[in-house]
Amino acid sequence: MKKMALTIFVLLAFVVSGCSNDDLKVSEEQAKSIVIEHHAGNIGKVEILSIELEKNDYIIEWENEGNCEQGTDSVDGENGEVEMIEATIC
Repeated sequence: MKKMALTIFVLLAFVVSGCSNDDLKVSEEQAKSIVIEHHAGNIGKVEILSIELEKNDYIIEWENEGNCEQGTDSVDGENGEVEMIEATIC
């Protein structure tokens, strides 16, 4: 019985340690800067509305009131690549 409990404990420890975000090479602040630079233009200023971490990707909502744009981007936490999820211009 003790061996079974120990085995379960060890397996749970492996599962929990495998779910950590220690392998991210891009910080939250870097991800914000990447999105701001990606959408920067001559009109207005890009502001970050929210940021979430999902499966090693930062999901960032942003807006630029100066040129009436807003959207959501995904920034890869390992290499910093930006993928536009959604964008609107009013």
